[in-house]
Amino acid sequence: MNRRLFVFLFLIAPQSVVMSAEAPGAPPSQSVVVVALTKEAYRERIQTSGVVLLDVNWGRHWNCGGFENAELRKIEFDRLPATKSGDADKADFILEGPPRLLTKPTFLNYGFILPPGDYALSGYDIKVARSVTDVGHLIAKRSELIKNGQPDGGTFTVRAGEVVYLGNFYLDCQQRPMLWRYYVEGAANFQKQVGEYQRKFPFIEPQRIRYRLFKSKLFGLDYDLPESAAPGKTGSGGPEVK
Repeated sequence: MNRRLFVFLFLIAPQSVVMSAEAPGAPPSQSVVVVALTKEAYRERIQTSGVVLLDVNWGRHWNCGGFENAELRKIEFDRLPATKSGDADKADFILEGPPRLLTKPTFLNYGFILPPGDYALSGYDIKVARSVTDVGHLIAKRSELIKNGQPDGGTFTVRAGEVVYLGNFYLDCQQRPMLWRYYVEGAANFQKQVGEYQRKFPFIEPQRIRYRLFKSKLFGLDYDLPESAAPGKTGSGGPEVK
């Protein structure tokens, strides 16, 4: 892992709940509006927008990569082609963990509606602690994850009318704490995870669901659901869930 991806700051930043964002200062044609997945928004937007489903574990991981504990606090994405060059510009799609007193060591289901296209990882924040008083953050910035317009950190794709499963995001602690995209393996396990999403979002049309992971050479292993394991296509098309 390239350690230049991280900046260690002895700060405790204020936290907030999961949020959506609109690209600041962008012309109307380039604005990116992300909204939480609701029945009303789904019915209004599904023909012209895409839906992404993902799990995130915001819980504390003990004995993580040389630290007493670590917590994932934020994940950020920019729509491609990249139009932001500085680290100060707000990302197009932001997920932030809930207040620390409300975090639990479990994966939570999320759904968002966003404009179709390709999106690149543009930042993340991991809170780390060596002790109660020695607390800091490992921060990956846009300038380190997207270089010369190239999305080194990884990408995902969603098309209009699709509901795409991106994976399960948490920490990897084998060396230094870092973001990692996990996934469910095999058709049976994918059906179980789809069942969780359908219980939370019962209005989702099953035939629209695709298995298409966030792909990254740094933050997750590649995996495509075998075509023999489920109907439909994988990768670019994704399996249809019946």
